[in-house]
Amino acid sequence: MKKVMNVLLIVLVAIGTWSDPVVLASGFKPLSSTYYDRVSLGNGYMRAFSTRYSDGTPYALGVEFPSSTLNALPSEPNDGLNCWDINVDNNIDLHEECSGGHNRILFFGQTNTPFKWISVDWEPYGHVPADIYGAPHFDFHFYLTEIVDRNKIAVGPCMPGTINCAQYDVAVRAVAPQYLHPDLFNTNLAFSRMGNHWADETSAEFNGGKFTHTFILGSYDAQITFYEPMVSLAYLQSRPMSCRAIKEAAKFQSDGYYPTRYCIRYNPFRDKYRVSLEGFIRRSEN
Repeated sequence: MKKVMNVLLIVLVAIGTWSDPVVLASGFKPLSSTYYDRVSLGNGYMRAFSTRYSDGTPYALGVEFPSSTLNALPSEPNDGLNCWDINVDNNIDLHEECSGGHNRILFFGQTNTPFKWISVDWEPYGHVPADIYGAPHFDFHFYLTEIVDRNKIAVGPCMPGTINCAQYDVAVRAVAPQYLHPDLFNTNLAFSRMGNHWADETSAEFNGGKFTHTFILGSYDAQITFYEPMVSLAYLQSRPMSCRAIKEAAKFQSDGYYPTRYCIRYNPFRDKYRVSLEGFIRRSEN
């Protein structure tokens, strides 16, 4: 009976009531969640949260949203914030002269992690490379840098990321290999108000499979600047309960607690989703 009860408690923690201020399980330290910024999207909202153990050690960091968020999402290609009149016709083509999707920004409070805020981009038409990431999806950028530093990556004529051309050259500078897992490669796809992207060459979408969800690292001027789970709308609509390991580098550029997995979960009891970074472990700069 004791074994059965322990298994049940573990399942309850895995499913999560989420609304409970404290979750207890045999052999587990207490967990509590704190909620931060909330912004509207679709017929719902996105809300930032963190979950910590009773001693302050981070457990999870992410966004929570009801299923209604996935209804009545913006249908225009993007919000028009990152555009450049490439052909100088005094008219902006949202499909050809803009990037970035529909952006929502949420700030975390004190989380005992290096992550300061999150930028959620809804991409109704996907983005480049279109044959890989052309499906409607969400980009969840967990930033290690301040938002002002991110915003300094200016809009400009260099495509496809509508980025200032001089800053494009800075953005795509290679990160030292010890700070990257060897499966990650430089896409040289740098975007304004974002940075460069490093993708996993072993991901299904690069090996004949279909993009459902994946993990990207972001950089600017050879510094890791964001962690990015990307999740297709179709995958969210399948109501998943999944986690995948983050491929870690041998070394880290700064001290702090870093995640070892990202998770995408639907809670049928609350009709809500969570997309989160989890399994934080203390790492030292080296």
